[in-house]
Amino acid sequence: MTDMTVTTEPPQGNQPEVRELDGTLKDQSIPENTTPTLEKKPEGQSFLTQKSPEPKEPEKVEPKLDADGKPIVESKKEEPVAGAPEKYADFKVPEGFKFDDKALGEAQATFKELNLTQDQAQKLIDTYSKVGREATEAPYKAWANLQKEWMSDIADRFGSKSEAIRTDISKAIDSALPPSLARSFRSALDLTGAGSNPDVVEALSIMFKPFVEGPSIRPGGLSPEANKPPGAPVAPSLAEALYPHLVGNRGGS
Repeated sequence: MTDMTVTTEPPQGNQPEVRELDGTLKDQSIPENTTPTLEKKPEGQSFLTQKSPEPKEPEKVEPKLDADGKPIVESKKEEPVAGAPEKYADFKVPEGFKFDDKALGEAQATFKELNLTQDQAQKLIDTYSKVGREATEAPYKAWANLQKEWMSDIADRFGSKSEAIRTDISKAIDSALPPSLARSFRSALDLTGAGSNPDVVEALSIMFKPFVEGPSIRPGGLSPEANKPPGAPVAPSLAEALYPHLVGNRGGS
């Protein structure tokens, strides 16, 4: 920072700043009062104390007069209001969606009553088509999801035996039922979804087990001849006992 020396002494007479252009000396007297005075601002100049400006009166617009001195009233042209057409055009619907003719006629009558334009009516048709399709597809989606859950339950319940159980049940159906009834029975299992129900599968497996493995035989349940060990002599039948000569002739033939 540069130091600055301030002096109050008047300049010397031989200095150029104390002389006029013609060489005469300037007035070197010091003014009596050199302290600046602050101008006092009028009251109410701050933001909080200033007065709100007076509202300006709106300019008066003189009305236009006709030849008779009466005001001319300008009439506004009314734009035509769009409404229902004389006949609605064909509405756009999603692919595969079809309206019932009777229901469509009733809908168009309602559109007319509400004075809906073609575009407004089309928006309602779009909403109806969307909601209708979702409502129609909802049961099928729920049924498909249930079938997936059942298939998963079968795999969890029977594990690696699932394929063998299905094969045994199929063989039992063919063995126990006539061919036409077997086909109808399988169609019913598919149509109702019962063929994928784990409880139905387990019940059929139990019921058809005898047809797959054969009936169980109690010890001694067969004839005494059937229980003889291999190589034991077989007793003659009643015919052989009554007509032994016929048996001998048959054996020698």
